[in-house]
Amino acid sequence: MNDISVVDLRGFIAVAESGHLTETAQALGIPQPTLTRRIRRVERAVGASLFDRVGRRLALNSRGRAYLPHARAALGDLAEGGAKVARLMDPERGTVRLDFMHSLGTWMVPDLLRDYRALHPGVDFQLHQGAARVLIERVLADAADVALVGPRPAEAGDTLGWHQLELQRLALAVPEGHRLAVEGPVDLREAADEAFIGMLPGYGTRMLLDRIAGGLGFTPQLVFESMELTTVAGLVSAGLGVALLPLDDPYLAPQGLVLRPLDPPQHRELGLVWRAGAQEAPPVDQFRRFVMGV
Repeated sequence: MNDISVVDLRGFIAVAESGHLTETAQALGIPQPTLTRRIRRVERAVGASLFDRVGRRLALNSRGRAYLPHARAALGDLAEGGAKVARLMDPERGTVRLDFMHSLGTWMVPDLLRDYRALHPGVDFQLHQGAARVLIERVLADAADVALVGPRPAEAGDTLGWHQLELQRLALAVPEGHRLAVEGPVDLREAADEAFIGMLPGYGTRMLLDRIAGGLGFTPQLVFESMELTTVAGLVSAGLGVALLPLDDPYLAPQGLVLRPLDPPQHRELGLVWRAGAQEAPPVDQFRRFVMGV
């Protein structure tokens, strides 16, 4: 099929609707021969004549009538696509694909969205929850624009941008009445022989547990793995084991358990990641600057 342009299709549709070549050319502000060439390009592209001359009028034949709705649909799709691109480039009407860890869905994410939407009510958000490692891969694969994750990923500074938002001190959580349920910091090695409640592999706190314990020379004996820190805390309070938890998560109520800061201190970094070198996207760029406080 020969190439045809948007203006060729517009010319074809205009003549099909008016039935007059000269008048249509005048309405479009172009010479009649120019409009005639546009019609001919469309006919060459489809491989058939689309009009019959009836007196001084041009009337669509059966082939033209069959083609007309598709030409209109094509122009409609192109217009819709252009409108969507324009919307993506409008920081006040675009879409931000925001991923975040489950543990941030009770405080950080609602707070950010509430404050941002008060300033920019026309912006849409596509939200996705998941494990930190999965969210990082989604950002790298352009399935998400930005993600709120922790700890700081290894790709930060290379293929990922990173901005730290929170630094939470980590603690060993033990049930009340446990042998380690005393005040003061604790060396995680004191719990090396304990049963651990942990997050599933790939989740941020699980990555921290594996890294810290590995650096201390032991592998935690996990008796249950969860997707939610609140579940981990609840099972610790029920006496099923001990866990690594952040000290100052505002929605992680430590009822029935004791939180002992790790010694030496260890922290859970929480921050925003985005794909380094990503193309300009004003709605995303504006939201990222807001989160970063720039």
